[in-house]
Amino acid sequence: MPDTRPALLEIVYSSETPVPMGSEEVRALLDHSRRNNAQAGVTGLLCYDRHQFLQIIEGETDVILDLFHTIQNDPRHTDLRILHEGDIKDRAFSDWKMAYEPVPSGLLPTLTRAIHRQPLALDGGGKTSAGRRIFTLFMDEMYGGQVPERETADAV
Repeated sequence: MPDTRPALLEIVYSSETPVPMGSEEVRALLDHSRRNNAQAGVTGLLCYDRHQFLQIIEGETDVILDLFHTIQNDPRHTDLRILHEGDIKDRAFSDWKMAYEPVPSGLLPTLTRAIHRQPLALDGGGKTSAGRRIFTLFMDEMYGGQVPERETADAV
């Protein structure tokens, strides 16, 4: 029997922010994103260090392409770089409409460089998405590989 699920896409990007956002601005952005993502079936992870965003978004291909077009036109993003774009079989962040991690200054450029050194297409077995591997790399850098409680990942 053929798989009738819609095609899933993940995009991993980084961008600079021209003006650092305060915690209330970040909270408003997350509230807005989580509402919209819940309606559109988008999941992912947002990391922010007051200078740079690193985001993984995943969902149905057309929805993700439309969302990414919106992000590209958002004045809060400059120097936007796609680090990875590819089809996925399963979501890496199925429980998170938009997980959030505030990141110490300087870690996102380090993580971005590490991402560039690794091949990000689906692994040989087709089981681990780039988003999942980046999340693992991030957890290794931030927490020594220990995944925080969900409330921590969603906290502002």
